[in-house]
Amino acid sequence: MSKMKFAVCALALGVSAAANAAVDGTVTFNGKLVAETCTVANDSKAITVQLPTVAVQTLTGPGEEVGSTRFEINVTDCPAGVTHVAAHFEAINSSGADPVTGNLVNSSTEATPAEQVQVRLYNITDNTQIKVGETGEKFEVNNQAATLSYAGGYYATGQTTAGPVTAKVQYVLAYP
Repeated sequence: MSKMKFAVCALALGVSAAANAAVDGTVTFNGKLVAETCTVANDSKAITVQLPTVAVQTLTGPGEEVGSTRFEINVTDCPAGVTHVAAHFEAINSSGADPVTGNLVNSSTEATPAEQVQVRLYNITDNTQIKVGETGEKFEVNNQAATLSYAGGYYATGQTTAGPVTAKVQYVLAYP
């Protein structure tokens, strides 16, 4: 009987070792939630950015960018301990973003929407891309308020075609 127990234990250890051998690594998530936050001003809760009308000849190949247009998110009533605030941009209902480029896809529902075009988000100070799922640059809080300035513009994934462009993204305030 002791040989049987030994065999069962050895088998269990072998299965456990095999399961552990199949693991290549781990992921640890760390974060922090804060109780007191800034308030998004009413004029910043539903922002519409009107991109310029441009010719398809300005977006003839992958990676071409044009029409960068600035928008602002105003926050107020920041608690004394909050010194910086930023916007973290997220896809709405986990859709509307291209995981390869990090841009917003054209979600126009009109009959013939523009093709091969996306909308890219940018930090204003250095014109770097903000991928959907990332936090934009932080801004200093003064007198319990801040204005967060970012931009959006057209980005070609190929030879664009004429038509309307619509893209949406949601944001939450982040406190870097």
